[in-house]
Amino acid sequence: MRILAAWCLLATLLLSNTSADAQFITSLSRYHKNDTKANKTKLALHKRIYLGYGQQWMNNPYTFRYRDTMYTSEQNFIDRIGGQEIDTTIQTSARLTKALNGYLGVSVPISMVSAKSMVCLDIEANVLMGELTYDTVTVPLGYKLMPIAEPMPFMMVSGPISVNFKYGGDATLSKDNRTMLSAGAGIAASYITVDDGLGAEAVIAGVPFVKAEIGFFAGLAFKLRGTAYMGRFEMLNSEAEQVSRATGIISGKYEGNFGYNLSLIVMPLSFTWDDRLIR
Repeated sequence: MRILAAWCLLATLLLSNTSADAQFITSLSRYHKNDTKANKTKLALHKRIYLGYGQQWMNNPYTFRYRDTMYTSEQNFIDRIGGQEIDTTIQTSARLTKALNGYLGVSVPISMVSAKSMVCLDIEANVLMGELTYDTVTVPLGYKLMPIAEPMPFMMVSGPISVNFKYGGDATLSKDNRTMLSAGAGIAASYITVDDGLGAEAVIAGVPFVKAEIGFFAGLAFKLRGTAYMGRFEMLNSEAEQVSRATGIISGKYEGNFGYNLSLIVMPLSFTWDDRLIR
């Protein structure tokens, strides 16, 4: 018992006489732990998630081959006599209509450039759906005129990844920095289908783009984004050769630029920007 009491007395004396340096080291250790935790929360990816809805403009040449049989009269058409085969190639302009464009994305910080700006990666999942339509094309078939205006369903599923410079609230996650500006460039790995009724194969392509954003925080963060797609791509190249008296479009080709996109973006969890990450 005396030995135990002696050890307790020694421990008490040591604790009561701890040097200032030792206390400083203990405090510093706690500081490092807190600092490490703060650095980890700077990512705060849940606060950087955004949703977007936009309108896409796309207009490119559409070339198709049309085959039919021309008759001099309706009776000859009914009797299928005296017909003359026509085989012609027509070029027109097809544009994207009835477009529905939505996406989900997140900004992943790379480094802070200043107290209010950063460089980051935007990683997204994007779906664009619509129809390629063109003005009615009229083919002379002797006793009548054949109008052609077949809409072609269009779909583009992509995973855009871009490097961006961001300034303002979406960089600092601070409600005090209400104005937001951003610019960046990247590439969208895309799966593209155009249904022209001829069994066209899907196209896989990497589509480069540039974009710019401007936004404001008002309860939630809202941004307006403009995107321009670069390069030319063959989105459709189909062919369905049939017997000589088959009618209709037997081949089609659509190629060009993916055009432009204007989108409204909302950051649904931006109301949680209360934790000041930049001090």
